[in-house]
Amino acid sequence: LGFGDRLIVCDSDDSQLVDWRANGLTCVNNYRKALEIDSVKTVLVLTPAKTHFTIAFEALELRKDVFVEKPLCLSENEGVQLQSLEKKKGSILMVGHILHYDLTVQKLLDLLSSNAIGDPKHLKSNRLNFGTVRADENALWSLAVHDIAIASKIFGGRATKVTCTGQALLGNVEDFISLNLGFEGDRTATISVSWLHPYLQREMVIVGTTGFIVYDAAKPLQEQLKVFRYTTRQPTAEQPTPSPATIKLEEDYSTLALSGEGERSLAIELRHFLDRCKDRTKPLTNSDEALDVLWVLEKAQAQLDAAKSSNARESLATSETELPLSSNGDSEVGKSKTKDVALPSPEYQSHITAEIDDGAVIGRGSKIWHFSHVMPGAVIGDNCNIGQNVYIASKAVLGKNVKVQNNVSVYDGVSLADNVFVGPSVVFTNVKNPRSEVVRRDEFLSTVVNEGATIGANSTIVCGVEIGSYAFIGAGSVVTKDVMPFALVYGNPAQMKGYMTREGNVVSLEDGIDESTS
Repeated sequence: LGFGDRLIVCDSDDSQLVDWRANGLTCVNNYRKALEIDSVKTVLVLTPAKTHFTIAFEALELRKDVFVEKPLCLSENEGVQLQSLEKKKGSILMVGHILHYDLTVQKLLDLLSSNAIGDPKHLKSNRLNFGTVRADENALWSLAVHDIAIASKIFGGRATKVTCTGQALLGNVEDFISLNLGFEGDRTATISVSWLHPYLQREMVIVGTTGFIVYDAAKPLQEQLKVFRYTTRQPTAEQPTPSPATIKLEEDYSTLALSGEGERSLAIELRHFLDRCKDRTKPLTNSDEALDVLWVLEKAQAQLDAAKSSNARESLATSETELPLSSNGDSEVGKSKTKDVALPSPEYQSHITAEIDDGAVIGRGSKIWHFSHVMPGAVIGDNCNIGQNVYIASKAVLGKNVKVQNNVSVYDGVSLADNVFVGPSVVFTNVKNPRSEVVRRDEFLSTVVNEGATIGANSTIVCGVEIGSYAFIGAGSVVTKDVMPFALVYGNPAQMKGYMTREGNVVSLEDGIDESTS
């Protein structure tokens, strides 16, 4: 696609960057470092869905053009914020609804536009396979996005009715989804998706007033698209309602001639994005379409959540209930009425006094305790433990298995990677020269705490620093500069005193440490 050595690759997992580095490309572990480079004008967000909003928002704020893999984000509210920022900054925002760039689907849409089957009235889609089972998102968000987008395209806009059911067989997320949509003009769609099916089935049937179009992506290219015509018997006195008469295969379409240079759909999609960045026109899969899809996903997810909550309430109402663990790890076990219990959600568990704002992204298995506040846009990974009286700002990002003890504020610009431990009353900052009468929101500096690092109680982390992987900050320290990986530092200001192993054992300065030590 012509990026060449101008491509900068970001991944928090260093092992994923080995091949990129071998090809001579610039690689970083913190995407914010790449965003701060003035020459970076275009950003491709190909990360877990729960991080899409935060990364895209920060990129748009810096007037970057942004491509986001599906889904755009995890709520319509987040999508509206991104679209508003896109317009404010004059940026290009495009979502990866890749079926729009599939040559066979493009031919299908052309046939519908030419009235090949009359007025399209119903779409039936099966996207089934024995595939990868996900723990971080259900089959709705993982598999149904493309079919919702195409249904919205065919029927001319956002759905008006949503009915969704699902079943979680292998874990806590739904492996099977059945989604029914209604559109204006008495048009309907039925979408079935699952990764727990004995064989691959990717078939879409569009039913019109005079025929059918069948798109079967599991077949060879020359057999993927078929058009059938049907006729009906006209009403008579003996038969007052019309009835099917004949059906025949009208034409079997091959898209081999359309393949051109043989580009795959992904290459066509990304080239479309780059072309829109050049000519500054609206992408085919733009933020308007993304919002239409998000509206359906959010309504469908709410129905799935309501079904789970109903089951949870029934269980709590008829049995003794074990209350959540307190933030110090002690069990609070006893009988309780439902109203006194913070019901577990399908995603995470929060105490009844915690404030979780709409738009916050919280991973599965995470726990948020008494009087904590998570702002909209904040990202908290799976299996995190957020103690009492903790504040998580809108642009803060926490990885997986992060532990934040009591009385900590994680401000905008702070990024905590997987397995970071933050002790009680740790202080993060984001401005080095604050004044009450001077607003410096546009001058926030980032603070990056890499994987496995520990920050001891009552430490202060002055903004603009990076703490290396598995570094150890002693209690009460004031960190004013970068800390190297595996370093043991403490004091005011914090000074290098030795090394720590991954398990937290001290190694002297003279001995040093191999970063592969386990």
